[in-house]
Amino acid sequence: MPDLRWRLRTETRDAHASIDELYGQHDLSTRDGLTFVLVAHLMALTWIHDVLPAHLEAEKQALDAMINDIAADLAGLDAPFGLPMRVAGSEYASDPLGLIYVVAGSRLGARILVRQIESSPDPIVRKACRYFQSVDGDALWQDCRAQLQTWAGEPVEQDDVVAAARAGFACFERAHRDTQRILLDNVQSAGVA
Repeated sequence: MPDLRWRLRTETRDAHASIDELYGQHDLSTRDGLTFVLVAHLMALTWIHDVLPAHLEAEKQALDAMINDIAADLAGLDAPFGLPMRVAGSEYASDPLGLIYVVAGSRLGARILVRQIESSPDPIVRKACRYFQSVDGDALWQDCRAQLQTWAGEPVEQDDVVAAARAGFACFERAHRDTQRILLDNVQSAGVA
C-alpha cells in the first residue's frame, strides 16, 4: 500500500499548484496584496476550524491562534471590512487529517512569504507578518507529519484523507473567489458613499 503522505503529495499536486498560482498573483509587499491574502486565509481557516471535530482540541487551538494572528495583522493593516468572514458552500470529506495536511503543509511556504512581506518599503506591511510567522502553524505541521508517519489505515481510509485534502484546497480556492467579491463590494460601496 502506498504511503499516505506520498499519496497526499502526488494526488493533490495539481490542486496545490493551482492554489499557489492563484494566491501568488498577489504582491505581499503591498497593503492591498497582503490584505487580500490574509482575508482569504482567514475565511478558509475559519471554515476548517468550524468543521473539525471537537475532539481535535490541539488542532482547533492551533487554528484559533492562527486566526487571531490574522486578525491582528489585518488590524495593523487597517483592513476596511468586518471580521470574521466565512467561505461559502465548501465541500467537506469525512477525514479531518486531510484538512490538517493542507493547513499545516502551507506553513512550509510561509517562510518564503515572510521574506516578501519583510522586503516591503512600507513599514506597516513589514509589521503584519504574525500569521506567516506563527509558531502554532509550525507545531501543527510537526504534529501532522508525525500522524502521517504512523498512520496505519486501510486503502479506503486513505481515499477519505486524500478527498478531505482536496476539499481543503477547494476551500482555499473558494475563499480566494469570495475575497474578490467582498473587496469588489467594498470598492463599489465606497464609490456610492
